[in-house]
Amino acid sequence: MTCPSHSGTHRISRIVALLMLLGMAVSSTAAAAQDGRVVGIVREQGGRPLVGVIVEISARDRAGVADTTGHDGAFDIPVPADVPMTLTAKRVGFSPITLAVEPIAASGRRTIGFTLASLAQLDVVTVVAERERPLLNTEDAATGGTLERRELERLPADARDPIPLAYTIPGVAAATGFFGDAPKLTINGANALYTQYSLDGLENNEGFLGGPRVEVPLGALARLDVLANTYASEFGRSSNGVVNMTTRAGGDTWFGEAFFYNRPGLPVDARAATIPRGQDPGDFRRAQEGFRRSQLGISGGGPLAGTHTRGFGAVEFTTENEDRITSTASTVFTGREVRETWKLFGRVDHGWSPSQTTTLRSTGSFVTRAGQGSGIVAPEADITTERFGTATALTHRSAVRAGRASNEASIQLSTLRWNFPPTQGASSDRPQVTIFQAGGGDTVAVGVVGSSNFIFDESELQLQLRNVFETQVGATHRLRLGGDVATSGFILRASQTNPAGSYAVLDEGNIPRRGNRYTFADVPADVRVLAYTVDAAQKQVDLTQTLYGAFIEDRWRVHPALTVTAGLRWDYDDLTSRGGSAPDLNNLQPRAAVSWLVRPSMVLRGGAGLYAGRFPYAVYSDAIQFGPDGNQTVTFRGKEAPAYLRGPRTATLDRSVLPPGERRELFALGLEQPMSTQAT
Repeated sequence: MTCPSHSGTHRISRIVALLMLLGMAVSSTAAAAQDGRVVGIVREQGGRPLVGVIVEISARDRAGVADTTGHDGAFDIPVPADVPMTLTAKRVGFSPITLAVEPIAASGRRTIGFTLASLAQLDVVTVVAERERPLLNTEDAATGGTLERRELERLPADARDPIPLAYTIPGVAAATGFFGDAPKLTINGANALYTQYSLDGLENNEGFLGGPRVEVPLGALARLDVLANTYASEFGRSSNGVVNMTTRAGGDTWFGEAFFYNRPGLPVDARAATIPRGQDPGDFRRAQEGFRRSQLGISGGGPLAGTHTRGFGAVEFTTENEDRITSTASTVFTGREVRETWKLFGRVDHGWSPSQTTTLRSTGSFVTRAGQGSGIVAPEADITTERFGTATALTHRSAVRAGRASNEASIQLSTLRWNFPPTQGASSDRPQVTIFQAGGGDTVAVGVVGSSNFIFDESELQLQLRNVFETQVGATHRLRLGGDVATSGFILRASQTNPAGSYAVLDEGNIPRRGNRYTFADVPADVRVLAYTVDAAQKQVDLTQTLYGAFIEDRWRVHPALTVTAGLRWDYDDLTSRGGSAPDLNNLQPRAAVSWLVRPSMVLRGGAGLYAGRFPYAVYSDAIQFGPDGNQTVTFRGKEAPAYLRGPRTATLDRSVLPPGERRELFALGLEQPMSTQAT
């Protein structure tokens, strides 16, 4: 039997408990409605969102509330309303910051964006890590762009050459060069010869005329940066822009790739629609190969000795065969060029301790382009272009002051050989012979035989020393200063005319053709000579060029969302001290930039600065080669022309009795380094 009064008591108790819970929920909801929220994104100074940052907000007499950022760098923290607060952000490897947060109204929302400055954590893992490009650059005002490893792998690259990939970057375009090895890109429309090329921040310039000294395998690049406008004092020696390649390193585990490409030539090429004059159609088409290319390579890296040493290497080989299509009525055969390219790279990183790391990097490229004749030029008179470049660098990085400062010291030895020997082994002791035919009152060139009529053999040996020191000064200043010197020794053997001279002769029916081609062996000894040209003073120019640079830069964090960078750079090219010039020592280049993270997804940047460029060594060597004591090319015509193969050689000529040639004074009006003013 149930007691009614006892049942009623339980029912009343349950109702009271339910009302109390409801009251507590209403009270909690009302309290939450009175809270505000602070949300935002934490970024490192380059702009990349930071994961694992502990963000804490505290108010006076109240416990702090914290959140940890995820992969997107975002945080979201409830805060009390109408009270001033303090925000702190911490993460290992970065300098902590503290911000004052103004009171927030009830149910209000405050969005905050700020950056953390990294400390110099230089263990081998950090040194070899590949840095990703941020969508927002919150560090400086540089313009241009970056190609990351993923883009370098996936974008179509002709012959796996990374340089043309930079055409996708704003401010960069294909350059129009006036010689076969001219630099391939121009920045902001400026002269392509004056663009600075760097490899891991060190010199990679071909010193004679400009452009990269070493062609790096595509598989060896971690990233490709083009700084159209830098506004950083660290980069110099260019009045337009800088191309910097960063190489790959080994990782925690072994990885690698191998490839083989083949482009077969005629099976995918259209055959020539017209047949050169006098050529048998069947023979002509059988001789065609069109354009053929084969490429193969391998790359890979990983740990070499535990977790302290890592290595990476890459090798790429390319062979190409390209027919030269005829374009003149007097051409009786097509020509051909055969190209071979080797690209080699190796790198080892070793961590001596968490604060001491050393990198040894070596790379080389070997390029040959052998002409097989073209137009009226017989194969025996064609030339080969050879470019052999190397660069070996040793870099040591140190962290000091408990990671609040770092130093990077580098030494690099580089070489270059740029040569144009005859293609088919024809010695320069054999003259070049241009064969003419008479017709309609004029003489027309119909063949060039013998040897090439061009001597150019240039070598460069460069030593570069570089040191950069960076330190935290107080809570808001990051000071960076450094300098380098790069000295080059050049050896140049050059002549505008074959050392054995060059003959212009007339075919009066006494020079036979073999398969519609002339050869040197078939030119008779009694051939009529129209003219003879020889260099009366072949010049060898063995001189030096030294480049000096120094900079200082202060990165001032006015606020965690506002960074002002100001610096001063000085450059000196000692070519300005030669001839009629005085040393150009006043190349001071002030630069300044500002970066303001207005809100987590918006940044305003601006910069301005002066920039001094360097000179190609050819500016100096040409002035010597063609100066008063330089080359003197003389031509004997008509009755003054000697009999075939009996022309005087250089050693037998007295240039004092010869007609005067071109005369150049060495920088008679002075020489000053090119300057530009840039602003964004």
